[in-house]
Amino acid sequence: AMKRSTPLTRNIGAKVKYYRKLRGLSQKQLAAQLQTNGCDITETMLGHIETGYRSFHFEIDKLAEALKVDYNALFAQD
Repeated sequence: AMKRSTPLTRNIGAKVKYYRKLRGLSQKQLAAQLQTNGCDITETMLGHIETGYRSFHFEIDKLAEALKVDYNALFAQD
């Protein structure tokens, strides 16, 4: 059974992608930065997160930090 994404994870994923592009980072660069911060994440996993295919299994605060955005910005409703 394929895991369906919830509106919440899909929404966060879209924001991750938005801020990543805003910072001029590729998925590879962002994943590398997160790995440096101790996150067990690959470029493929990041892609899945952005499409909302998978939920987060690591600290969202580290993701916010890498994207240089406020933690709450990733949860803000459009």
